[in-house]
Amino acid sequence: MRRELRLLLDENIGLKVFNELRRQGYHVQSILVERRGVPDEEVVREAISHNKIIVTMDKDFGYLAQAYNPPGVIILRLRDPRIPNRIRAILRALRLKEQLYGYITIVTETKIRRRPILS
Repeated sequence: MRRELRLLLDENIGLKVFNELRRQGYHVQSILVERRGVPDEEVVREAISHNKIIVTMDKDFGYLAQAYNPPGVIILRLRDPRIPNRIRAILRALRLKEQLYGYITIVTETKIRRRPILS
């Protein structure tokens, strides 16, 4: 069971992805399930207070990360954002494990790019 990463899924990631990550043993929380409709700034504050990596498809979190310095952000930039592709992309990123902390990680179908979160 994977316990090293703590993930916070933004609303746009979806319930099926949340359920699949939980099924695979990841420590995951979903804004869609628990706090639907909260502003993005609240999502960032939640991630900071519980040392969680934000997973989203909203590129605005790149800007928010620079302003608020959350533990980490994974941004999915997929041409085909259907559920199976989201799951595949997230699982590829999660192979980086603790290297996700302190970085904005951009994941496409073919590449993973990382840049440090500057405080």
